[in-house]
Amino acid sequence: MEIPLKYKQLWNNWDVRVLILLSLSIQIILILLGRLRRTSTSRWIRMVVWASYLLADRVAEFVLGQLSSSMDDSSSSNVIIAFWAPFLILHLGGPDTITAYSREDNELWARHLLGLGYELFIAFYVLFRSLPNTRLLIPTLLIFLVAIIKYVERSYSLYKASVKGIQSSISSFNITPPTEDLNALSQAFWLYSATKPAFIDATPYSQHYFQTSDIVMEMSVKNVLMAMRKELSFAYDEFYTKSIVNHSILGYVLRVLCSTCIFLAFSLFVLEPKDDFHNLDVAITYVLLATSICLDFMAATMLMFSDRMIISLHNVKKLSNWSVLLAEYIVRIKKACYKRKYWSIKLPQLNLLINCLLISSPNKTLQKRMMSWVAKKLSFVEETKLYQMSDHKKESYTLQTMRPVHATQEVLEFIISHLKDRMSLSVENFNKPAGLNALEQLTTITNLDAKPFFESFELLSFDLQVLLWHITTELCFHWNPESPHPLYAHRIDMGNRSKVVKSSKMETCMYLSNYMVHIVLIQSDMMSFAGVNINVLFGETIREMVKFICNNYPGNQLLRPNEKVEEVCMKMMIGTQIDLLDTVSLFDIARVLAHLMVFCSEEERWKVIATAWVELLQKGAMRSNGNIHMKQLSRGDELLTFIWLLNKHIHVDFWNDPLAYGGFTTWPSTAEFRSNVVTLHVNSKILYNREFDIIAAIFRITNIILHSMTTTFILSPKLQQVWQKY
Repeated sequence: MEIPLKYKQLWNNWDVRVLILLSLSIQIILILLGRLRRTSTSRWIRMVVWASYLLADRVAEFVLGQLSSSMDDSSSSNVIIAFWAPFLILHLGGPDTITAYSREDNELWARHLLGLGYELFIAFYVLFRSLPNTRLLIPTLLIFLVAIIKYVERSYSLYKASVKGIQSSISSFNITPPTEDLNALSQAFWLYSATKPAFIDATPYSQHYFQTSDIVMEMSVKNVLMAMRKELSFAYDEFYTKSIVNHSILGYVLRVLCSTCIFLAFSLFVLEPKDDFHNLDVAITYVLLATSICLDFMAATMLMFSDRMIISLHNVKKLSNWSVLLAEYIVRIKKACYKRKYWSIKLPQLNLLINCLLISSPNKTLQKRMMSWVAKKLSFVEETKLYQMSDHKKESYTLQTMRPVHATQEVLEFIISHLKDRMSLSVENFNKPAGLNALEQLTTITNLDAKPFFESFELLSFDLQVLLWHITTELCFHWNPESPHPLYAHRIDMGNRSKVVKSSKMETCMYLSNYMVHIVLIQSDMMSFAGVNINVLFGETIREMVKFICNNYPGNQLLRPNEKVEEVCMKMMIGTQIDLLDTVSLFDIARVLAHLMVFCSEEERWKVIATAWVELLQKGAMRSNGNIHMKQLSRGDELLTFIWLLNKHIHVDFWNDPLAYGGFTTWPSTAEFRSNVVTLHVNSKILYNREFDIIAAIFRITNIILHSMTTTFILSPKLQQVWQKY
């Protein structure tokens, strides 16, 4: 079917004009929504930003090509069409709010810079076709200057956010130690700067690595939370925006220069006679110029009221009184105008028990519809994933995840306080399986000899510990204290309380439980797992739970959602008695563990469970690497990234392997003493992974030789004690 001639003519007249307005609209979307993806949990916003980011360069490049083919030697519109060409280069430079959508885009900085030559060639070709008419030559060259500056700024920002760029900035950047009068914002920026090498799995400066620990441990839980949120914002700005370029002396100069050039170009176009120009072309040009001025003003306003600007003003040595006064006024205006969300953290949820209820439902149309209704009521509408259980058997389950819950201030403070308490443990207790320390204390309280059962915990890998505690938490959450205890034929005395109120700690534990299962089964690429195949044991656990539900609920009678979950949990607790010391499957081990939990008081029970989940969170963060979290920053919603950064501040890596970094960190001492020890070994040099492996191997070999020769190393008495101990 042939397109009618009138439609072809209509497209030939409007194609360039429509597409250049489309390119401008994409720039408006990116500058307005580019920063929202780190604080907003809306998928629609992220989808719009993603689509706009991908279309921005393609549309601008396509319009450049169309401009070159739209030039007519006999037309008077050539001059104004040539004036549009530098605006497309300006659009390719992108807004300040987003330079890269993902971490991989930063590594393509060289390709992006190389594209500047080709695009400038096309744009100057369009300008050359408009000669010898020079009516708009000066404003065209002014916009060209702004466009080239913006394009180079974006390419340089991509380079500085790449692994190579971060390494170069680390080796050439000497962080000034914090002072006593350091304000909260500058302190957060110092903490981020000291830990930035960890994002590329490099080792920070040794003398600053321990100072961060002392600073964080002395801060209150609320201040730690605020500092961590600011740090993640600093990291996002540096890796995915033009922040590192804008907040420099050269960046401030270029900002003034670009704003001046755009305003001059607008003024010159206003003064230029336009009698022989088409009215539509003049209107489009006014839209391009006016929108460029507005977007530049918005970018300048964001720059002026950014946290990095406040830090820069505090660091000005000349005219320090004026700069500090200006910084205080900026802070007051920010507080009065809007309350900024530094970071939005949500917890994706996956509940195995309710998935088992969905799997075990009979294959009947009516009941399937009812179970779908139950799933919607329980918010199981976020996403699904097909999980293959075995390579040999054709068996798989579709796991349905729940809507994420927001990590509230109370949840984050709860996690931080528990993590800080863990730093008082010895190295031996610190590295025990999750919850084992608390469980061993419960043996004294309950007078139960469950030591062999607790010892079996040491044989479980991290992912199995997550599944084990998830089932246990679910059973304890729905436990009814009025029922007989599964191990003992009597009821637990709860005093005057006839019903347990689900406290915030219980809900927090459930949120963390569902979140960690989601990480292990859905986002397993965030952590490295070693040991048994999680697919096989997870499949066995699911089969046992589904089999239990089908055996106890023939026909799978439909109840109200909450009643169904609670009743199934009670059946699992009191249905079949289990030998405390003769357990084989993970499901049975979880039931036994839940039996031990409900035998204790409610306060002791949830204290143990909360401790276990915080330990699992910390150990899970230790299993991840910095590149994953750098990538995750673009989504702005991962709790594991938050915990990982906190681990780096309190140097948990040293606790996990004291000799891994060539120094001793297992005794209580000052930051100055510890940093001296590490400096003695590594000479304050930034060592990367390969070099640290060599250093760690040398120290382990040296340790073995010295022990075999029973030789005393010539160190201070305190160091001698540590050396003999380890």
